[in-house]
Amino acid sequence: MSAAKHTVAFISLGCPKNLVDSEQLVSTLVSRGFRVLTDPAQADVVVVNTCGFLEASRAESLGVIRDAVRLKQRSARSVLVAGCMVGNYRELLEREAPGVDRYVPFSDYGKIADVAADVCGDAPPVGFTVERLRADVALTPAHYAYLKISEGCNHTCSFCVIPDIRGAMRSLPIEDLVQRARVLAARGVRELVLVAQDSTVYGTDIYGENRLVKLIERLRSVEGLAWIRLMYAYPTEVRPALAEVLAAGGSVLPYLDVPIQHSNDRVLKLMRRGYGRRDLETMVQLLRGRGIALRTTVITGFPGESDADFEDLLQFLRDARFERLGAFPYSREHGSRADALEGHLPEAVKKERLERLMLLQQDIAFEEARRQVGRDLEVLLDTPSRDGAPAVGRTRSDAPEVDACVRIADTTLRAGEIVTVNILAADGYDLTGTAPRRALEI
Repeated sequence: MSAAKHTVAFISLGCPKNLVDSEQLVSTLVSRGFRVLTDPAQADVVVVNTCGFLEASRAESLGVIRDAVRLKQRSARSVLVAGCMVGNYRELLEREAPGVDRYVPFSDYGKIADVAADVCGDAPPVGFTVERLRADVALTPAHYAYLKISEGCNHTCSFCVIPDIRGAMRSLPIEDLVQRARVLAARGVRELVLVAQDSTVYGTDIYGENRLVKLIERLRSVEGLAWIRLMYAYPTEVRPALAEVLAAGGSVLPYLDVPIQHSNDRVLKLMRRGYGRRDLETMVQLLRGRGIALRTTVITGFPGESDADFEDLLQFLRDARFERLGAFPYSREHGSRADALEGHLPEAVKKERLERLMLLQQDIAFEEARRQVGRDLEVLLDTPSRDGAPAVGRTRSDAPEVDACVRIADTTLRAGEIVTVNILAADGYDLTGTAPRRALEI
């Protein structure tokens, strides 16, 4: 079957920050008359927005690109590749996934419609006699959205090449972000998730001082937003003023995602993180004292990490008891400072340490889930009950896509509804509860 003319299928990989980029790219294409399809096999053009942060991410991106190229034999005419891999792994892409028609670097994102028209042979026909309005496409469910508050990063972590790919940190003005939040709320978004490479230095480049707390306070006043969640904080920038605004209640959630990467002083120095274990202990104490739920990310098997260093990390996690945690084995990044370090560990060692760490975290998370049994929790519904399956939602302590969920046997609940749920049982990381007594009034 041949692909329909001027149709595009978009595949977005990686983190929420990349998803925001994908929404902008799709919006540009739709604004210029392209029609977006969900099935790549039916599309004229397939666009893959890649993630290059970890080796596993690059492998996934390469696999998706190869699948898209194979479609050219049956339907799709062209494959475009965008995202982080274009800027830093172009040679790898060309070698491992031949057949791509065009690479779209960040600098050409505004020209994505022109690129698509070029590979199609012509542009979509003009359907209006007046200037076409800008489309605003969402790639998330209708009830939550990501708001990218800045782009790029000023840190020089030895394991990371994001600053080379994305550049230095560049904040968006507060007024622009508040206006965007109003638009999102007006179309039904209940939860707004703030994202950036480092959200906690927001505003320092354009205002000469940190304006994150002021931004959150402004967003708190946006009518219709029920939950505001902050992701990707940097440990050294978590200050009392931020902790206070997160703990103040209302629409701003008592939740913070703050990747620590490690806890051992020697390893942190090798990582060029700019803090030590004592700083992390102070940060955790600051947030715990205000009842803020914590999510973090750690790396196992960093070059030179000894058995004692790893045990130090495990003990820190036992003490800190993060409610949510993601972990990754160290991944070599070409061009990073860590790539040139001595003491790279065998993959088997990195994997074994990862498994031990996740088993420890599993015990912590399971115990935390059991502590919720018998409590009444506020839950945002993500999916309604279908075909006898329970409705699924999240508590205030759970971010979209990465954290735990609550299952509720109720066929009347709608996605985006916020309800009070009595928790009956814990099932591993997740919870089950009774039908809500009433919907919360926001």
